Amino acid sequence: MEKYDLSAIDAYINRAYKIIIVLPLTGATTSAFVFTIFKLTNLWPMVPILPLVLYDLINLFYLIFAIYLLKTGFDENGTIKPKKILVAKLYIGILVFAQWNYITYLIPYHEWWAYLFFFIGLTIVFFDYRFTALISASLIISTFISWIINGQYHFLDPADTLFLPSLILRLFCIGLSTSTLLFITYFGGKYLVEELDRHANYDTLTHLLNRRTMDTYLNEAIHEAHSKKSTFCLMMIDIDDFKHVNDTYGHEFGDEVLKYVANTISTGVKKNDHVFRWGGEEILVLLKTDSEKAYAAAERIRNDIVKDAILYNNKEKVFVSVTIGLSSFNENHTIKDMMEDADQKLYYGKNNGKNQVVISL
Repeated sequence: MEKYDLSAIDAYINRAYKIIIVLPLTGATTSAFVFTIFKLTNLWPMVPILPLVLYDLINLFYLIFAIYLLKTGFDENGTIKPKKILVAKLYIGILVFAQWNYITYLIPYHEWWAYLFFFIGLTIVFFDYRFTALISASLIISTFISWIINGQYHFLDPADTLFLPSLILRLFCIGLSTSTLLFITYFGGKYLVEELDRHANYDTLTHLLNRRTMDTYLNEAIHEAHSKKSTFCLMMIDIDDFKHVNDTYGHEFGDEVLKYVANTISTGVKKNDHVFRWGGEEILVLLKTDSEKAYAAAERIRNDIVKDAILYNNKEKVFVSVTIGLSSFNENHTIKDMMEDADQKLYYGKNNGKNQVVISL
């Protein structure tokens, strides 16, 4: 079977899935081990033995189920099965809630509330704001109930001199830690989506849109042209004598030439136009305008590229040019027809002098 190359999104989800399974499990099994040792060494003699045994058995189940999720969570291509993400969320939600409740109700330490942020923090790897908010609310409510059941309600007595500072401290710490983690979850998720979108949809060298997203934009353009009676044009651009540049100055300098040309093209089109790296030294531009304005834009781009030099080793000036084939929308043509038309015009220009814009044959 041909090896499947993971996208940036798939690679992140794979790593996140493993972290989701392993990190909470590590915390749970570690706590079970520590609590058992403390009980056996009589450091926490008041912990009931039967609930502790049950706690250890539950953590053993967590371990077995985690191994099951890690073994069955991936398909033949190495990507996560969609349903397994939902199962992992349920797994982490139950684990965190159960662990927190066991600790706050059965362990004789009255300041466990200060560690609440750690348990909420175990959920942020999902970058799911609503999921983290739900877990946060559940744990906070459980914490308030545990204060009453565990006899910590004495600090709620207004006659106590420590009533106000104790109440303020607890509420402030819980509120601050929860708000911080929700903030991280919300904006982290937003940044993550933008960052993964950049890696998945943009060429890493030129920062142009890649072929992965090209079909979507082109299909939208032709659908809009038919439905709204609008128009658009395609420019196929090729760097002249690019092989000679690579052979003479090296591929590293060739990359600099590609970046220079890509940047010049990107700054020479409007915001609603789209520039794609078609492959090698070829660049495709989608222009939301008619053929007359598209031709003017193509000539402007061609002139901007050829007029400025690129420095080789900070001393030798190297000039490059491009040839452009331009195709305009026709109701009887498909996207494939337009691209073939632009390509034919491009190579006509390459074979007849280069450094020109060809709009008709």
